[in-house]
Amino acid sequence: MLVFIFVPSFYAAVEQVDDPSLRGRPVIVGGDPRKRGRVTSSSGEARALGVSDGMPVSEALALCAGASLRPTRLPRYREAAAEIRAILRTSSPRLENVGLDGTYLEGPDDPDLLETAAGLCVTIRAETGITSHAGIGATRFVAWLAGRHAGPEAIRHITEAGAREFLSAFPVTELWGLGPATARKLSAEGVGSIAEFRDLSPERLHAIVGRGAERMLELACGEDREALQPSPHARSFSQEQTLADPTQDLSALGAVLFELAERIDRILVREQRTARTVTVGVGFVDAEQQSRTRTLRDPISGEFMIREVALDLLRLTQAPMRPVRRLRLQIANLSGARPAGDPRQLRLL
Repeated sequence: MLVFIFVPSFYAAVEQVDDPSLRGRPVIVGGDPRKRGRVTSSSGEARALGVSDGMPVSEALALCAGASLRPTRLPRYREAAAEIRAILRTSSPRLENVGLDGTYLEGPDDPDLLETAAGLCVTIRAETGITSHAGIGATRFVAWLAGRHAGPEAIRHITEAGAREFLSAFPVTELWGLGPATARKLSAEGVGSIAEFRDLSPERLHAIVGRGAERMLELACGEDREALQPSPHARSFSQEQTLADPTQDLSALGAVLFELAERIDRILVREQRTARTVTVGVGFVDAEQQSRTRTLRDPISGEFMIREVALDLLRLTQAPMRPVRRLRLQIANLSGARPAGDPRQLRLL
C-alpha cells in the first residue's frame, strides 16, 4: 500500500506559519497585481470567497479585499517541504516527492497503516504548524486522489477492493495525462465521469484518446502499479519566524533564534546528519534584509551549538541598532548520516 501526504494550499500554509498574525485570515500568494501577477496559492479563507490558483491577483483582491498578499518565496517553500519529508522518513526510507505539496511513501499492508498515516499528520502539525492530509491506496493514483479529497477528517483509506467504486464518481479530467482537447472530445461523447470513461468500448476509447488509452484505462480501474521512484535528501534546512512585536533587543532575538535552532536540530536528529554552514537572515521593519553566513571547519549539530553560531552572525548585522521584524535561520553543507548513538563531541569552532 502507498500513503500520499498532501498539504492543501501549501504556499499559503507556510506563510501563515511564518507569520502567526495571518492565521485564520485570507492569504493570497502571487505576483505583483500591477504587473499582471497571478495567484500561485491561497488560503482556505480566501478560496471560500472565490479565489483560485492561476487567476489574476487583481481579480483575487477584488473578490477578497481584506486578504493579505504575499510574494512567492520558493526557497522557503522548498525548505518547509524538506522539513515535512524529514518527518516522513521516520516512517519509511522510500519517499517520492510530487511537487512541493505532496509526497508518497511506502507502507506495510496491515491494519496499522491508517494509524501510522494519522500519526504522521499529527506530528507534522505539532512540529511545523502545517496541516496535512493523507490518502492511502494500493496504487499511486488512488492514494493521490484520496489525499487530495480527504475531506474534513484529513485522512482517507481506500481499500484495494473499494478502489473502483471510489474512482467512479470523479470527473474524467482527474485522470493523469488527459488534456483539455481530449476532455472536450469525451464530453461530446457524453463522457463526464471516470465510470463513464470505463464504459467506453475499446474501439471508441482508442479513437478518442489515442495511444495513451491503455494507460488511462488502468488509472480509471485503479490498476496502475508503477513503482515509487525515491527522491534525494534535501541539501539545506531553514526556519523562519515573524515577530509580533519588532525589536532590536539581542536577548529577545536570541530567544527566537534558539527556538528556530531547536526546530532545525529535530530535523538533523531524525536524518542523523550534521551541518557546516549556518546562515542568519534578518528582515527589518522597513523591509530591508540582511544575511550573514559562516562555514565551519568541522560539522556541528545540537540546538545550543547552532544557536551560538547564529548569535555571532546576528551581531554582525544591524539588528542591535534597528528593529527586526523577521528572523531566518538556515543550515547547509550537510553531511551524510552518522551511526545512531555516535558519542563523538563535535567541535563548535
